[in-house]
This record gives sequence, C-alpha cells and structure tokens, in this order.
Amino acid sequence: MANNRQYRRKMHSKIDSIESSFSSEMFKVVKILLAVFVFLAVFYFLTVYLLERDTSSSVIDTTPAEADIQYQEILAGNSFSKGDDHYFVLYYDMSSEDLKSSYTNLVSTYEDKDNHFSIYTVDMSSAFNKQYSADTSNPSVQVVDNLKISGPTLIEFNQGKVTNYVEGFDAISDVLN
Repeated sequence: MANNRQYRRKMHSKIDSIESSFSSEMFKVVKILLAVFVFLAVFYFLTVYLLERDTSSSVIDTTPAEADIQYQEILAGNSFSKGDDHYFVLYYDMSSEDLKSSYTNLVSTYEDKDNHFSIYTVDMSSAFNKQYSADTSNPSVQVVDNLKISGPTLIEFNQGKVTNYVEGFDAISDVLN
C-alpha cells in the first residue's frame, strides 16, 4: 500500500506538473494573442486617424476638367503632310508676345468665319523648326526639304501643293480677311 500511495503521489505530481506546464503554455499563447490583437488595434486606429486627418486637411478635386487639346500648332516639317485637301500654314516667331498676340487674333478672326479652311501655325522659335529658318525665304517651295522661312509667312496648300506664298503681316492679314 505504501508503494501504491507513492505511486499515486508521483502520478498526482506529474499530472500537476503537466497541468501547470499546460496552463503556463496556454497563458503564454493567450498573452501573445492579446499582444497581437492590441498591436493590430493600435495600427488600425492610427491608420484611420491619419487618413481622416489627411483628407480633412486637403480636399482633392476629382471633378474632371475640360481638356484643352490643341490641334492647331504643328511642326514645320509636317506642313506638306496634313490630311486636309485645302489648308493654310502660318509660320511666325511665337517667342515675341506682340507677334504672338497679333497673329493669334488674326487666326481667331479667320476661324470665326463661316466658310474657312483649316489653319495651322508653326512656332519658328522652337528648336524643332530651326532648320527651316533662313535669312532669305524660298517662295517657290514645293517640298518640305526646300522650305525656308525668313519672317512671318502664310502658305496656302491645296491637294498637298503650295498654291499661295505670302510674307508680312499686312499681306497675311489681307489673305485671311
């Protein structure tokens, strides 16, 4: 019987130690899960707080704006290859605000007419068009390789061929008005 009591004590102590280690392991798991939950909760509330603070301080306008697409200005090298049958190309130095204003008004007035042909403009101050600038112009130009512009110039194209070549503001104004 004494052995039986010792055996029971040993078994109780083993069971107690197993229960004790199991409960301590469970306690560790619960603590880890609680720590993860607290971390996620803090992270969530910080994120929500920062997002709310960010949107309240700066309102972003998501209303679509009207696009300002500009078809009128072209490169000088494209002068002979527009899709229109009959059109004008106006060459001038757009870096001068006075010239730009005068020619913009002239083009706008022309485009307001009921029956008008397409008109394109070329900025001769652009680096892309510098190869077509020259001291003397070439009024008998028929291909883009021979295009030489020396000042404000209006060229009229019909079926891809030059039909009129005009230089100077007054002459250009006479053609467009």
